[in-house]
Amino acid sequence: MHKIDLLSNKLNLPKFIATQIVVILFVILITYKWAFTFTEVSEQTFIANVMYGILGFILTLGLHELIHRLMFYAFSHGEHPRITYQQGVLLTHSSNKYFNKWQYCTIMLAPMVFITASLMVVFSYYSYSSIIFISSIHIGYCLIDVYLVGITLINKFNYIHPSEEGLYMYYHKPLHTHNHYE
Repeated sequence: MHKIDLLSNKLNLPKFIATQIVVILFVILITYKWAFTFTEVSEQTFIANVMYGILGFILTLGLHELIHRLMFYAFSHGEHPRITYQQGVLLTHSSNKYFNKWQYCTIMLAPMVFITASLMVVFSYYSYSSIIFISSIHIGYCLIDVYLVGITLINKFNYIHPSEEGLYMYYHKPLHTHNHYE
């Protein structure tokens, strides 16, 4: 068993935020390059891009957490997941359920895939530069999800239990699981 405490002070928050900003800027650059090869981008002012980007991100943040919640609900066979906000971190967790690694990876990556794909479809019809900003900020926000999936896959954990205290990751099936999927 391995525990990842998401609320501890061990997470170097300034370094993580700097990494998110670098990823956001990199995604903006790559997306602009991609967009100019396929379509004509409707440029907006920098202030409009930042304003719409932040407002759009707030909407996508709500949608992101809703998708996490729906995926937790679907894979836990009806147990309502809880959303808690502690020390600047928004966590969705399930109290009694253990997920296999593929379920957990699906739960973590589903918001990034669905929202990014939806924004790209919207961008194909309405090619405003602020949509690129919204998508890029959301991808930067998804770094923690990608990080947790990477830890799960690289370390070959087979079962994950998200709880209020953090993530408990197991190599073998825990003795007392309340799952009906196996």
